[in-house]
Amino acid sequence: RSDLELTEAGLKTCYHNIMNLKELGIPAVTCNMCAGVVPATDDQKSLCFRWSQLAFLMPYVIISSGDSDLTVSLNDNGNDGFKKMKESITLRKQLYYYLSKPGHSTQEKTNGIVMGDNLFMVTNLEGLSEVDVEFPSGQWLAPQTETEGIFKNSDGKSTHKLTFEENIAKVMFYKLENILVLKDKDNDDNIEVHVFQLKDENIGTKITSTFTYKDHKTVITLDPNDKKVTFEYTAADTAADTAIDPNKFKVSKLVIYYWTEDAGKESPKQTYDIGEGRYNVVFSYSDGNSSELKSIFSDWDESLIPGSDGS
Repeated sequence: RSDLELTEAGLKTCYHNIMNLKELGIPAVTCNMCAGVVPATDDQKSLCFRWSQLAFLMPYVIISSGDSDLTVSLNDNGNDGFKKMKESITLRKQLYYYLSKPGHSTQEKTNGIVMGDNLFMVTNLEGLSEVDVEFPSGQWLAPQTETEGIFKNSDGKSTHKLTFEENIAKVMFYKLENILVLKDKDNDDNIEVHVFQLKDENIGTKITSTFTYKDHKTVITLDPNDKKVTFEYTAADTAADTAIDPNKFKVSKLVIYYWTEDAGKESPKQTYDIGEGRYNVVFSYSDGNSSELKSIFSDWDESLIPGSDGS
Protein backbone atom coordinates (compact mmCIF):
# COMPACT_ATOMS: atom_id res chain seq x y z
CA ARG A 1 0.00 0.00 0.00
CA SER A 2 1.28 3.44 -0.91
CA ASP A 3 -0.09 6.31 1.17
CA LEU A 4 -1.03 9.70 -0.16
CA GLU A 5 1.03 12.62 1.10
CA LEU A 6 -0.24 15.17 3.64
CA THR A 7 -0.57 17.90 1.01
CA GLU A 8 -3.50 19.65 -0.63
CA ALA A 9 -2.96 17.41 -3.66
CA GLY A 10 -3.19 14.36 -1.37
CA LEU A 11 -6.33 15.73 0.28
CA LYS A 12 -8.01 16.31 -3.08
CA THR A 13 -7.01 12.85 -4.34
CA CYS A 14 -8.56 11.26 -1.25
CA TYR A 15 -11.76 13.26 -1.69
CA HIS A 16 -12.13 12.53 -5.39
CA ASN A 17 -11.37 8.83 -4.88
CA ILE A 18 -14.17 8.59 -2.32
CA MET A 19 -16.73 10.44 -4.44
CA ASN A 20 -15.83 9.09 -7.87
CA LEU A 21 -15.29 5.43 -6.99
CA LYS A 22 -18.72 5.35 -5.33
CA GLU A 23 -20.17 6.35 -8.70
CA LEU A 24 -18.44 3.29 -10.18
CA GLY A 25 -20.12 1.00 -7.64
CA ILE A 26 -17.24 0.80 -5.14
CA PRO A 27 -18.83 1.96 -1.86
CA ALA A 28 -16.07 1.06 0.62
CA VAL A 29 -13.40 3.67 -0.12
CA THR A 30 -11.13 5.03 2.60
CA CYS A 31 -7.80 6.83 2.95
CA ASN A 32 -5.22 6.72 5.72
CA MET A 33 -6.24 9.55 8.06
CA CYS A 34 -3.93 12.57 7.75
CA ALA A 35 -1.72 10.38 5.53
CA GLY A 36 -0.38 8.71 8.69
CA VAL A 37 1.60 11.84 9.59
CA VAL A 38 1.64 13.54 13.00
CA PRO A 39 0.93 17.19 12.06
CA ALA A 40 3.60 19.57 13.30
CA THR A 41 3.24 22.82 11.34
CA ASP A 42 0.13 25.01 11.09
CA ASP A 43 -0.28 24.01 7.44
CA GLN A 44 -0.16 20.31 8.36
CA LYS A 45 -2.67 20.79 11.17
CA SER A 46 -5.03 22.56 8.78
CA LEU A 47 -4.67 19.78 6.22
CA CYS A 48 -5.22 17.12 8.88
CA PHE A 49 -8.47 18.78 10.01
CA ARG A 50 -9.81 19.10 6.48
CA TRP A 51 -8.70 15.51 5.81
CA SER A 52 -10.53 14.35 8.94
CA GLN A 53 -13.78 15.75 7.51
CA LEU A 54 -13.59 13.06 4.85
CA ALA A 55 -14.05 10.48 7.61
CA PHE A 56 -17.78 11.26 7.46
CA LEU A 57 -17.75 9.89 3.90
CA MET A 58 -15.74 6.75 4.72
CA PRO A 59 -17.21 3.39 5.83
CA TYR A 60 -14.39 3.00 8.35
CA VAL A 61 -11.37 5.00 9.51
CA ILE A 62 -7.73 3.96 9.57
CA ILE A 63 -4.63 5.78 10.72
CA SER A 64 -1.27 4.11 10.52
CA SER A 65 2.35 4.79 9.70
CA GLY A 66 4.98 2.40 8.44
CA ASP A 67 7.70 4.59 9.93
CA SER A 68 6.53 5.25 13.48
CA ASP A 69 4.09 4.25 16.21
CA LEU A 70 1.26 6.80 16.32
CA THR A 71 -0.20 5.53 19.60
CA VAL A 72 1.60 8.03 21.83
CA SER A 73 0.65 11.01 19.67
CA LEU A 74 -2.97 9.89 19.40
CA ASN A 75 -3.31 9.41 23.17
CA ASP A 76 -1.44 12.57 24.16
CA ASN A 77 -4.09 15.20 24.93
CA GLY A 78 -1.33 17.79 25.16
CA ASN A 79 -0.37 17.21 21.53
CA ASP A 80 -2.68 19.37 19.41
CA GLY A 81 -1.55 17.86 16.12
CA PHE A 82 -4.37 15.31 16.15
CA LYS A 83 -6.77 17.24 18.43
CA LYS A 84 -9.14 18.54 15.74
CA MET A 85 -8.97 15.26 13.85
CA LYS A 86 -10.09 13.38 16.97
CA GLU A 87 -12.99 15.81 17.44
CA SER A 88 -14.16 14.97 13.91
CA ILE A 89 -13.91 11.24 14.59
CA THR A 90 -15.88 11.68 17.82
CA LEU A 91 -18.74 13.43 16.00
CA ARG A 92 -18.63 10.77 13.31
CA LYS A 93 -19.23 8.18 16.05
CA GLN A 94 -22.09 10.23 17.47
CA LEU A 95 -23.79 10.33 14.04
CA TYR A 96 -23.57 6.55 13.72
CA TYR A 97 -27.32 5.98 13.23
CA TYR A 98 -27.31 8.19 10.13
CA LEU A 99 -23.92 7.57 8.56
CA SER A 100 -24.14 3.77 8.85
CA LYS A 101 -27.52 3.38 7.13
CA PRO A 102 -27.48 1.04 4.11
CA GLY A 103 -27.77 3.07 0.95
CA HIS A 104 -26.70 6.24 2.77
CA SER A 105 -26.55 8.89 0.05
CA THR A 106 -24.14 11.76 -0.50
CA GLN A 107 -24.46 14.67 -2.87
CA GLU A 108 -21.83 17.22 -3.82
CA LYS A 109 -22.59 20.93 -3.59
CA THR A 110 -20.29 23.91 -4.07
CA ASN A 111 -17.91 23.60 -1.10
CA GLY A 112 -20.19 21.18 0.69
CA ILE A 113 -21.59 17.65 0.94
CA VAL A 114 -25.20 16.65 1.68
CA MET A 115 -25.31 13.42 3.70
CA GLY A 116 -28.72 11.77 3.69
CA ASP A 117 -31.62 14.18 4.14
CA ASN A 118 -30.67 16.14 7.23
CA LEU A 119 -26.89 16.61 7.40
CA PHE A 120 -24.73 19.05 5.46
CA MET A 121 -20.99 19.56 5.88
CA VAL A 122 -19.05 22.54 4.57
CA THR A 123 -15.83 21.47 2.84
CA ASN A 124 -12.74 23.47 1.93
CA LEU A 125 -10.33 21.63 -0.33
CA GLU A 126 -8.46 24.82 -1.23
CA GLY A 127 -7.66 25.97 2.31
CA LEU A 128 -9.47 29.31 1.90
CA SER A 129 -10.32 31.60 4.82
CA GLU A 130 -13.75 32.29 3.27
CA VAL A 131 -15.79 29.93 1.13
CA ASP A 132 -18.89 30.40 -1.02
CA VAL A 133 -21.17 27.56 0.05
CA GLU A 134 -24.17 26.17 -1.83
CA PHE A 135 -26.49 25.02 0.96
CA PRO A 136 -29.42 22.71 0.16
CA SER A 137 -32.85 24.35 0.37
CA GLY A 138 -34.25 24.85 3.85
CA GLN A 139 -33.12 26.19 7.20
CA TRP A 140 -29.78 24.86 8.48
CA LEU A 141 -27.97 25.22 11.78
CA ALA A 142 -24.48 24.50 13.06
CA PRO A 143 -25.62 24.47 16.70
CA GLN A 144 -23.96 25.91 19.76
CA THR A 145 -25.68 25.28 23.08
CA GLU A 146 -25.24 28.72 24.63
CA THR A 147 -25.47 30.88 21.49
CA GLU A 148 -27.50 31.13 18.30
CA GLY A 149 -24.96 29.03 16.43
CA ILE A 150 -24.48 29.50 12.68
CA PHE A 151 -27.84 29.73 10.90
CA LYS A 152 -28.43 29.68 7.15
CA ASN A 153 -31.75 29.94 5.32
CA SER A 154 -31.23 28.71 1.77
CA ASP A 155 -33.25 28.68 -1.41
CA GLY A 156 -31.05 25.85 -2.66
CA LYS A 157 -29.69 27.92 -5.55
CA SER A 158 -27.68 30.84 -4.18
CA THR A 159 -24.35 30.55 -2.41
CA HIS A 160 -23.65 31.89 1.09
CA LYS A 161 -20.28 33.35 2.03
CA LEU A 162 -18.98 31.66 5.17
CA THR A 163 -15.84 32.20 7.21
CA PHE A 164 -14.26 28.77 7.39
CA GLU A 165 -13.27 27.71 10.89
CA GLU A 166 -11.32 24.53 11.54
CA ASN A 167 -13.86 23.33 14.05
CA ILE A 168 -16.11 20.41 13.13
CA ALA A 169 -18.95 21.85 15.24
CA LYS A 170 -18.97 24.96 13.01
CA VAL A 171 -18.95 23.22 9.63
CA MET A 172 -21.51 20.45 10.32
CA PHE A 173 -25.07 21.70 9.76
CA TYR A 174 -28.36 20.05 10.69
CA LYS A 175 -31.64 20.69 8.93
CA LEU A 176 -34.23 22.41 11.08
CA GLU A 177 -37.75 21.05 11.66
CA ASN A 178 -36.12 17.77 12.54
CA ILE A 179 -35.16 15.48 15.42
CA LEU A 180 -31.87 13.56 15.49
CA VAL A 181 -30.63 10.87 17.87
CA LEU A 182 -26.87 10.92 18.50
CA LYS A 183 -24.66 8.60 20.47
CA ASP A 184 -23.31 10.06 23.72
CA LYS A 185 -19.66 10.92 23.08
CA ASP A 186 -18.66 9.87 26.61
CA ASN A 187 -20.77 6.73 27.14
CA ASP A 188 -21.56 4.17 24.44
CA ASP A 189 -24.63 3.00 26.38
CA ASN A 190 -26.26 6.45 26.30
CA ILE A 191 -27.73 8.62 23.58
CA GLU A 192 -28.66 12.27 23.08
CA VAL A 193 -31.83 13.62 21.46
CA HIS A 194 -31.52 16.90 19.55
CA VAL A 195 -34.69 18.72 18.48
CA PHE A 196 -34.28 21.42 15.83
CA GLN A 197 -37.22 23.80 15.73
CA LEU A 198 -37.58 26.16 12.78
CA LYS A 199 -36.22 29.66 13.34
CA ASP A 200 -38.24 31.46 10.65
CA GLU A 201 -41.86 30.78 9.71
CA ASN A 202 -44.07 27.95 10.98
CA ILE A 203 -42.36 27.95 14.38
CA GLY A 204 -45.55 26.57 15.92
CA THR A 205 -45.43 23.46 13.74
CA LYS A 206 -45.39 20.10 15.50
CA ILE A 207 -42.18 18.18 14.75
CA THR A 208 -42.20 14.37 14.69
CA SER A 209 -39.48 11.83 13.97
CA THR A 210 -39.32 8.06 14.35
CA PHE A 211 -36.18 6.45 15.75
CA THR A 212 -35.90 2.79 14.68
CA TYR A 213 -33.43 0.14 15.76
CA LYS A 214 -33.92 -3.57 15.01
CA ASP A 215 -37.59 -2.89 14.32
CA HIS A 216 -38.10 -1.25 17.71
CA LYS A 217 -39.64 2.17 17.11
CA THR A 218 -40.05 5.31 19.16
CA VAL A 219 -41.97 8.29 17.85
CA ILE A 220 -40.46 11.52 19.23
CA THR A 221 -42.63 14.63 19.01
CA LEU A 222 -42.15 18.28 19.91
CA ASP A 223 -45.58 19.89 20.31
CA PRO A 224 -45.30 23.69 20.64
CA ASN A 225 -48.94 23.89 21.76
CA ASP A 226 -48.61 21.35 24.58
CA LYS A 227 -45.07 22.62 25.26
CA LYS A 228 -43.52 19.21 25.67
CA VAL A 229 -41.45 16.51 24.00
CA THR A 230 -43.04 13.05 24.01
CA PHE A 231 -41.57 9.57 23.47
CA GLU A 232 -43.98 6.83 22.33
CA TYR A 233 -42.47 3.35 22.04
CA THR A 234 -43.62 0.39 19.96
CA ALA A 235 -41.76 -2.89 20.50
CA ALA A 236 -40.67 -5.13 17.64
CA ASP A 237 -42.27 -8.51 17.10
CA THR A 238 -40.75 -11.09 19.41
CA ALA A 239 -37.76 -12.66 17.69
CA ALA A 240 -34.17 -13.38 18.61
CA ASP A 241 -32.72 -11.09 15.97
CA THR A 242 -34.71 -8.09 17.23
CA ALA A 243 -33.74 -8.40 20.89
CA ILE A 244 -32.27 -5.23 22.40
CA ASP A 245 -31.15 -4.08 25.82
CA PRO A 246 -33.10 -0.87 26.59
CA ASN A 247 -30.44 0.04 29.15
CA LYS A 248 -28.03 0.63 26.28
CA PHE A 249 -30.28 3.38 24.90
CA LYS A 250 -30.60 5.66 27.94
CA VAL A 251 -31.19 9.32 27.11
CA SER A 252 -28.41 11.34 28.77
CA LYS A 253 -29.28 14.66 27.13
CA LEU A 254 -32.27 16.30 25.44
CA VAL A 255 -31.70 19.60 23.60
CA ILE A 256 -34.33 21.82 21.99
CA TYR A 257 -32.92 24.52 19.71
CA TYR A 258 -34.75 27.78 18.93
CA TRP A 259 -37.52 27.30 21.49
CA THR A 260 -39.72 30.40 21.73
CA GLU A 261 -40.11 30.77 25.52
CA ASP A 262 -37.90 30.82 28.61
CA ALA A 263 -38.33 27.28 29.94
CA GLY A 264 -36.65 27.98 33.28
CA LYS A 265 -33.58 26.54 34.95
CA GLU A 266 -34.78 23.79 37.27
CA SER A 267 -32.29 20.89 37.42
CA PRO A 268 -31.58 19.05 35.16
CA LYS A 269 -32.85 21.78 32.83
CA GLN A 270 -30.92 24.84 31.70
CA THR A 271 -32.30 27.51 29.37
CA TYR A 272 -30.03 29.79 27.34
CA ASP A 273 -31.33 33.08 25.94
CA ILE A 274 -29.79 33.29 22.46
CA GLY A 275 -31.53 36.51 21.40
CA GLU A 276 -34.42 37.50 19.14
CA GLY A 277 -36.93 35.75 21.40
CA ARG A 278 -35.26 32.36 20.97
CA TYR A 279 -33.92 29.95 23.57
CA ASN A 280 -31.92 26.73 23.63
CA VAL A 281 -33.22 24.36 26.30
CA VAL A 282 -30.88 21.64 27.57
CA PHE A 283 -31.85 18.73 29.84
CA SER A 284 -28.59 17.18 31.14
CA TYR A 285 -29.91 14.00 32.72
CA SER A 286 -26.48 12.42 33.16
CA ASP A 287 -25.52 15.16 35.65
CA GLY A 288 -27.78 13.50 38.21
CA ASN A 289 -28.35 9.86 39.16
CA SER A 290 -27.41 7.82 36.07
CA SER A 291 -29.58 4.92 37.28
CA GLU A 292 -32.64 7.13 36.77
CA LEU A 293 -31.99 7.80 33.09
CA LYS A 294 -34.90 6.85 30.86
CA SER A 295 -34.57 4.68 27.79
CA ILE A 296 -35.55 6.03 24.40
CA PHE A 297 -37.39 2.73 24.05
CA SER A 298 -40.04 3.59 26.63
CA ASP A 299 -43.01 5.94 26.98
CA TRP A 300 -42.35 9.27 28.65
CA ASP A 301 -42.47 13.01 28.11
CA GLU A 302 -40.58 16.13 29.10
CA SER A 303 -42.30 19.44 29.78
CA LEU A 304 -40.95 22.77 28.58
CA ILE A 305 -43.13 24.74 31.01
CA PRO A 306 -41.06 26.43 33.75
CA GLY A 307 -41.27 24.56 37.06
CA SER A 308 -42.67 21.37 35.51
CA ASP A 309 -41.15 17.91 35.75
CA GLY A 310 -41.11 15.26 33.05
CA SER A 311 -42.98 12.00 33.52
